Amino acid sequence: MEAQVCCYFISLLVFLLQWVIPGISQVSWTPIYVDGNSQVDLWTQEAKGCRCPFDSSRQDCACCVRDGGCHCGRDSPNRCSQCGLEQHCSNMCNITIDSRNLVARSGKTFGQIKSPSLEGPGFCWYLLQPDTGQRVEIQVYRLVSVGRFNGSSCEGGFLQLVDGAEPRPRPGDSQICGSNERYAPPVVLFADRGSATLLFHIAESTLRSQFLAYFSFTPSSSVQGVGFQARGGRRIEHTECDWLYQDFSCREPGSCVLASPGYPGLYPPNRQCKYLIATSSIHTQVHIIFTALLLPYNHCGTDYIAIYQGSTPSSQLLTTLCANRKTQLQYSGPNLLLEFSSGPPVPPYDYNGFLASLEFVEKSLSTESSNVLPVKTTDPGVMMDGTSAPRHATSKAGCEVLYSGNDTRSGHFNSRSLSWKPSCSMTFLGRPTDIVHVSLFNYMLRAPSCQSVVEIYDGPAEEGVKPSKRICSPLTKHARDPSGRFLEQQTFVSSDNILMLVLRRLGPPTSSTESDTEFLNGAFLFHDEHVDGTLQPDTLCDVDYYGLSSPLEGQISNPGTQHLFWNIEGALRCSQRFIPAANQSVTITVSTLARLSPDPHCHTQCGDGGCHCVANLLPLSQMDHLLLVTDSGQAVSCLCGDFQQQWLPVSLRSWSPLKVVYSVAHYSWNMKGFVFKAAYTFNNDAACGHTTITHPAGNFRTTLEIPN
Repeated sequence: MEAQVCCYFISLLVFLLQWVIPGISQVSWTPIYVDGNSQVDLWTQEAKGCRCPFDSSRQDCACCVRDGGCHCGRDSPNRCSQCGLEQHCSNMCNITIDSRNLVARSGKTFGQIKSPSLEGPGFCWYLLQPDTGQRVEIQVYRLVSVGRFNGSSCEGGFLQLVDGAEPRPRPGDSQICGSNERYAPPVVLFADRGSATLLFHIAESTLRSQFLAYFSFTPSSSVQGVGFQARGGRRIEHTECDWLYQDFSCREPGSCVLASPGYPGLYPPNRQCKYLIATSSIHTQVHIIFTALLLPYNHCGTDYIAIYQGSTPSSQLLTTLCANRKTQLQYSGPNLLLEFSSGPPVPPYDYNGFLASLEFVEKSLSTESSNVLPVKTTDPGVMMDGTSAPRHATSKAGCEVLYSGNDTRSGHFNSRSLSWKPSCSMTFLGRPTDIVHVSLFNYMLRAPSCQSVVEIYDGPAEEGVKPSKRICSPLTKHARDPSGRFLEQQTFVSSDNILMLVLRRLGPPTSSTESDTEFLNGAFLFHDEHVDGTLQPDTLCDVDYYGLSSPLEGQISNPGTQHLFWNIEGALRCSQRFIPAANQSVTITVSTLARLSPDPHCHTQCGDGGCHCVANLLPLSQMDHLLLVTDSGQAVSCLCGDFQQQWLPVSLRSWSPLKVVYSVAHYSWNMKGFVFKAAYTFNNDAACGHTTITHPAGNFRTTLEIPN
């Protein structure tokens, strides 16, 4: 029997040495090696030939490894154990292994667990207590009559590592089982939440059940690949394995790292772990570098990584990874969701999940492609389809930028993309009927006592003109809060067609790192009040059309496509209000409705009285819908859910104010909501009474009319 143990131990050393050779395996574990002269087990050089510590006259006791080995005593004269654990030589079951005590006695942070031979049913526990900055590592090399795998789980017995000091099995965590298994490489398990307990559970009758494993209190900062510690992210409370990573926490190279649970050990089965990657700037792209990926082969349906353009799995799927397909990916924000899915365990448990690093890359202004939106205008210098020159901005000498409403109607700005100067200005010059709407996403002012400032001017920043708003250092603003939710917008609206932002800084950055640079970024919108209605104070998208000042006819469409909406997430409600003058009526005709998601909680009923939303269980505010309503709150027409395109157009005529309310229950920049188009006409009602049709043929349409 001892010869068999010796041969197995030598083979084990060969497997351990393979860890050091690059390219043999992606599975990583701590190399445990004590003394090249050890022949029997980890702590025993020879079974006989040394003086017995309990009887100095005898020379037939085991010879122990000098570095950390202690004799087992009279009950086991031919064995040695690790100093600090020698009292458990004859029965290594139900024991506590404390890292500090172990180091004090043996000078080691690792050791061996060789269970007793249990006649099942039976149970043993091993409580491992790491020191600060350590994680618990278990390497399983041998199982004898420890249950069996039934295709989805273990039955009859198992070996399991659980968090905490309570020796209670957890069916949802990884369980290792097998009738006669030798693992090479070993099955590696990690615990990262303090104390952990290894459970050896036999639930059926057996003649001899046993396991051999090594343990290690591995430094979390180990550079050997086994000391993984999540960096830059924040674990989401009350979840098993969800994390949040934000760009402002990951500015330096290598500052953000994420991995599957327990990496580089075996990950738990039947999990969906979500890693939300959030950017605070529209200029930022996310670079995901998978440095390691090892999932079970031929199990892509259960064990995979899915990446979504958004914050939920219902967002657009960008790509899926499985098996060992390492790659590098780059996507834009504001939200990316990396979902790691694991299925049932797969013997021989030779997979360990993934390891990835994040880099947040700032796009420069010079290489940024302009996103020119269709423009409605009466300006003869711009084509009616919005195909004006796609110049986004004009850079002047130094750190001055001019954004022209004739070139683009919506965009974003970023002082980081400009050459550093003590003073930077961004001028937004609209057309004569424009106002300028600016939203500040992020800024950082580091200087003390208001020595760095952001100044907002309602008009040109001429000499002697005071800014309408002054933001003083030291102050930092992020688009998101620590939980990843977007904060309330900080917006400014001009009273005329010019708005200026001036960033004044005390001095150049003290280092070359991006995190040290004072900066400002955000988005802007040129709003033509003659064409697009009068923007209401303190609102993002509520406008009024007046029968006496607005065009007598025009087109309206869904908001939410302009860059100003980039940091909006959640419910979006925008209203377009039409106010006819005396002796006027207004006609609104909805001609297009697309991407209105089918919703089991709402459907549209149309009949002689118009179209109405019929809500089921949920209030209408929690569902996407288009509502036409009077000033008094009377719903005149409503479209939601499974609206049928053949019901269009829907037309209303009113002699009193009428609002078109666009509601998206869960708006985000990546999932902007449904599309609609409508036409409006202010009718001058100079005559009334009966009308006689003299044409021999024609068309007519029933229109719902709302009296004043």
